[in-house]
Amino acid sequence: MKKISKIAGLLLAMSLMGSAFASGKKDAQKSIKIGTLSFLNLSEKDYALVARAGMNVKAEMEKEGSITRNIHHEQSELGVAPVVYYDTLDSMIMALESGEIYVISGIPSTTANYLCNRNEKLEAALKFTKYMPDIRKEKSFSANALSALSNGFSFMMLEKNKELRDEFDKVIKDMKADGTISKLVRSHIIEVMRGKEASPVVPEFKEGRKTIKVAVTGSLPPMDYVAPDGTFAGFNTALLAEIGKRLDRNISMIQVSSVGRAAALASGTVDVVFWTRTLSETSAEKFSKSSTEDIKNEIEASLSTLTPEQKDAVVSYKDAIDIQKSFRKDMPENTIITIPYFTDMPVSVQLKK
Repeated sequence: MKKISKIAGLLLAMSLMGSAFASGKKDAQKSIKIGTLSFLNLSEKDYALVARAGMNVKAEMEKEGSITRNIHHEQSELGVAPVVYYDTLDSMIMALESGEIYVISGIPSTTANYLCNRNEKLEAALKFTKYMPDIRKEKSFSANALSALSNGFSFMMLEKNKELRDEFDKVIKDMKADGTISKLVRSHIIEVMRGKEASPVVPEFKEGRKTIKVAVTGSLPPMDYVAPDGTFAGFNTALLAEIGKRLDRNISMIQVSSVGRAAALASGTVDVVFWTRTLSETSAEKFSKSSTEDIKNEIEASLSTLTPEQKDAVVSYKDAIDIQKSFRKDMPENTIITIPYFTDMPVSVQLKK
């Protein structure tokens, strides 16, 4: 079996949680609280503990010069700040602006950039000093940490729909190979982050062919996005429209809340939901080619290659989460996911000083 690259196996678990997790000094009137989108199977307390451990890894990435952190409030003096779950991005932004929370944690960097470019009150609490794909090509602690801390974007279905999942997997692989996904990323993510308005997407419809019903939340623009007038837009919608065309299926989109996705899937209201809390593309590929024993062996071997500080950071995260189970930690029972079609690293957003 192929061995995974140094420390990547040890860091695979971080893909689910990799938030920049900025927080703050307690002022005289308010306790520090951190907001994040609700998890299904992870308590707010557990999220805080795991994300705090992930902060140590970010500190080591900063030492290597791959990221800079602009944290207004030093959590190290507080211990673990309490976390508050929110069902929508809009409600979190309102809570941030009202002072109910001090930071929004764990949103994709593309969403963070989208929000900060459109709201002059906001700024990211973590910034990359290099182009992310360039960091991933390095032979460094940061490269492995980035791959592991990043989340993959996938489609989720019920286990009974394995045939449909396999069809999606084939099309996603084909779209990666022929450059279609890269083109959609440029037009529906990169250009939108730079100021272009998200384009409405209407999937092709043909009489007589089967329909795939998909849940859309609109909580992660410009990927998962619903315009104010209710029009479906964004990268995920454009990608799904292309998948429907290649599978010769009609696509019907239904807006649901973030926490309502699992119920919509279980009830048959939808066949597919967007899912972001899984392994990155790189980590998913390595994980599929390595056995649990390989990963355990790699962990032991890799620790000796790290500086004492890097080792402490990795071990603290390893102690905070079950590596073998972390990639499924927030998935509902009886569900399966496609291979990831996009990868992004979660960061935090705060109010400017």
